Amino acid sequence: MPSDEAPNMKNSARIARDGIRRAQTLPEGVLEKRRLDFIPEQPRDVTAEVLANRAAFLPRGGAHPSKAEFERLLGTNDLLDEFYLERALLAAHPVCRISIRADSGHERGCATGFMVSPRLLLTNHHVFGLADEAAPSLAEFNFRFDVAGRPEASFRFHLRPDLFFHNNEALDYALVAVDPVSEDGVTKLSRFGYHRLIPQSGKLLVDEAMTVIQHPGGARRQFAIRENRCISDKDPDVLWYQSDTAQGSSGSPVLNDSFQVVALHHAGVPKQDDQERFVLKSGKTVPALDDVDDSEVDWVANAGIRVSRICADVLAAVDMENAFVAELKAAMDGRGDVLSAAFAAPHPAAPEAQLAPAANDGGTGNSGASGGRLVLGSLVLELGGVFAPQVAAAPAAIAPQLPPVAAPFDGSAAAVEALKEPIVDTDYTTRTGFDPSFLGVATPFPAVTDVAVVAPMLDGRTQIPYQHFTVVLHRERRMAIYTASNVDGRPVAKRPEAGRDYSRRGLTGLGPNDQEKWVIDSRVDAKFQIPDRFYTRDNGAFDKGHVVRREDVCFGDSYAQVRRANGDTFHVTNCTPQLGNFNRSNLGGIWGNLENFIGAQADEERYCIFAGPVLSPDDGTFAGTERVKIPTRFWKVVCATQGGALQVFAFLLEQNLKDVKLVEFQVTSEWKARQVSLAELEEAVKLVRFPKLYHQADTKARRAPGGRRRKRVAAPEIMAAAGSPVSTPESAAV
Repeated sequence: MPSDEAPNMKNSARIARDGIRRAQTLPEGVLEKRRLDFIPEQPRDVTAEVLANRAAFLPRGGAHPSKAEFERLLGTNDLLDEFYLERALLAAHPVCRISIRADSGHERGCATGFMVSPRLLLTNHHVFGLADEAAPSLAEFNFRFDVAGRPEASFRFHLRPDLFFHNNEALDYALVAVDPVSEDGVTKLSRFGYHRLIPQSGKLLVDEAMTVIQHPGGARRQFAIRENRCISDKDPDVLWYQSDTAQGSSGSPVLNDSFQVVALHHAGVPKQDDQERFVLKSGKTVPALDDVDDSEVDWVANAGIRVSRICADVLAAVDMENAFVAELKAAMDGRGDVLSAAFAAPHPAAPEAQLAPAANDGGTGNSGASGGRLVLGSLVLELGGVFAPQVAAAPAAIAPQLPPVAAPFDGSAAAVEALKEPIVDTDYTTRTGFDPSFLGVATPFPAVTDVAVVAPMLDGRTQIPYQHFTVVLHRERRMAIYTASNVDGRPVAKRPEAGRDYSRRGLTGLGPNDQEKWVIDSRVDAKFQIPDRFYTRDNGAFDKGHVVRREDVCFGDSYAQVRRANGDTFHVTNCTPQLGNFNRSNLGGIWGNLENFIGAQADEERYCIFAGPVLSPDDGTFAGTERVKIPTRFWKVVCATQGGALQVFAFLLEQNLKDVKLVEFQVTSEWKARQVSLAELEEAVKLVRFPKLYHQADTKARRAPGGRRRKRVAAPEIMAAAGSPVSTPESAAV
């Protein structure tokens, strides 16, 4: 099973040794750093047969080669047609960020992969050496910035090695099946397309430019556009390439100027000093690369596993009767890939180049020694013999088609998503709420500074109990003053009964096109609750933001308990209006990112979390179906244990955060900017006071030399947002 140690995509000594070993077979001087500038006076030194073979790949999939493309092959022109940029964006669609996860769901590392058939993803063996390592991991597509530099919505798909998994250590590749529908239950994998793996060799010439599309270090999608040059093609397994500026990332596709995949980025030759220590880009040297990310290494050159070798190995090693392999073989041979589909789309234009029939073949263009010709203005390249079938496979032109007529939006059931209530157990007698003894040390409820603002239940209680969490509601603002939840991320607690459906459909009963309709809690007067219609008729202004994260409390001793907890989080008492780019982690939202940060660490550890909005009297009012004041800040307090002692981490969320990858609960530099002391948080929230034991365990509390606690001073930004002081009950005094 996957461990919590550094993930396989980190460079191991074996990968580094393999690159060094392979490099020893290269001719002397090949790996020397050199300028990769284009020099038009030095055309490419290749034979006519090699050039003809390379040119035969230009029209693959239905493309119409331009004069500039052919001149680039000759080495006499380095300009690019405008369609090159369009193809670059299309070629990025099948490329994804791989989130390498432990069984608990927390992220251990990341890499790059790309689809090579409708259901198979290709990456490195050193990313997934075992099927068990792929099973909990995710493929995240469209993880990128938009044209304005804002994070776009991304889509996560579960990997399915139980359906198909095949890898090869020597060729450092792994193929794994992917779920056809994303985690959201709506987005289809087919939306992102796939790259065609062409089994024939010859798709790249020495000195030809190469492009790598990647997620370096798990970042949003990036391009190394033509920043690599092929320096050697003598190795039957790998292509060698060198870059002035940009290296590749594990599992990335390496593409030629036609955006055909020529190699799977593998690793390369790391730079070493005189003592054979490895040199990093920072200038630091290390004795080994076991725990060093690809992007940190100063590579002398890179090696990519040839696509032709991967194709040959897969077709020889795997049962062709397997449906996934048959589908992959069809993808290798056919035109269903992302580029071919685009070439066949209705974009009528007069191509610069066309395939002309040979003079002696009666116009068929695919028989006799002359086979076919590639005509580019005054340049005519004869493509005969063994190359003729490759050229003839591409059509001379695509017949124009009428664009499809868009279906009218008429409000019918087929045109809109259904709004349905998820499964909610309304027999509330089983609910005991937050357990203050959950961690084995006391974690009592905080106190509300003004009990008059609390919305009571119909039976007079002021704490509303649910499965594994409790809500205290504000009677005027109709939102949580605070929530208290127990979190258990252990696999045995998340999936207590084997064979049950723990997916969104299984737990909520909703279909892929259904939207959740949040429910009123019948134990509380409806006048104290913001109804679902406020969120569904706000013209998309706000998300329904969970205060208690659904995934946090979905655990238990039985499937019924897990489903009950899931349904309880869809009560409107647990909802706050949040902007999408604040709430959703796939849009870079800080609330969603903090939820993921905390949830990803709930492995063998368990946590208690207090959370809520900062209900300021200065909050602006949104006039929708209800007049609702919208909070602008939110807070969380995380309680963990270390060595049997309580630790407290308090956060105020105000700005975007980057993804973090941790094994145990600790706060990285990105989060420390948002961490505050508990006293500072209380000063901002006003309505909540935590007992003294929380302040004693506060990891952010200011202490004077010798261990004495300094006088607390609120941060300037918190002071600016704070209103008049509120008296603190003695029970919560600190």
